[in-house]
Amino acid sequence: MNNTKICKKTNQMYSIGEVAKLCNVSRKTLRFYEQLGLLKPDHVSVENGYRYYTEETMNSIPVIKYYKQMGFKLQEMKGVQQSGDYFYQENIFLTKLEELKLEERRIRNSYTAVSDWLGLIREGTLASENRIQSVNVKYFEEENYVFLEQEFCHDYMDAVINIPWVNYLEEQNCAITGPVILRFEDCEAGDFQCSKMMIMQKPIGIPNPKMPKRMIGGQMFLSSYHIGDLAKLAQQYKKMQVWAKENNYQCKNEVYQRYVIDYWSTMNVDNFVVELLIPAQKIRT
Repeated sequence: MNNTKICKKTNQMYSIGEVAKLCNVSRKTLRFYEQLGLLKPDHVSVENGYRYYTEETMNSIPVIKYYKQMGFKLQEMKGVQQSGDYFYQENIFLTKLEELKLEERRIRNSYTAVSDWLGLIREGTLASENRIQSVNVKYFEEENYVFLEQEFCHDYMDAVINIPWVNYLEEQNCAITGPVILRFEDCEAGDFQCSKMMIMQKPIGIPNPKMPKRMIGGQMFLSSYHIGDLAKLAQQYKKMQVWAKENNYQCKNEVYQRYVIDYWSTMNVDNFVVELLIPAQKIRT
């Protein structure tokens, strides 16, 4: 391919078709630039309305393309184009940098949230397809969670979807990722008839420093998946308590319900997967 630049006469006028071909843009794009006041033709034929451009005007097109590459919207370029001082628009570039930083943060948060969601789907599918419901002992690293204490009305759909929780996060401008976690205390009977609960999720980005946070982890947990109807969660919880006694583990009087696949992913309760987590320690005999 011959990329040698052909020297042109500076007083030559180019039709809109020639400019489109030389600059690798469409005629529609050139007309749109004209509507925005970014690239006006140097001459418009009275007879047929044909548009013609000088070489100097045509050379503005690569500049427009580069500004687009940097993230500028076409509407934002108008002031720069009119001033002609491309390299001395410090405020414009500083403002754009701040916008791009915010966009970068938003994309990073979105990537983390989508990646974590995919991980939950894979985890839940593996547990469901293999009917993994045995009791295990796990160690979890400490992590900070934002939370909200609420009344528990024994409606799991309202507790998990939880409109007040979503509104609270929006008010605090807090992005979250990963599963919804419900924390209960005083569930010794195993029937989850508690009147109080705590809803928790992991924040991403830079959360509001005034938001209360709670650390989870840094200890051993009994872990077991519950698969299916949430009305039967208590059965799995009781199974874990029996296992703890048989294997000399002392459980704290609290439980975390970690929702892996739930109402956020499907309305088919048969596909629900919830990991029950009980803080526990081995009793030395």
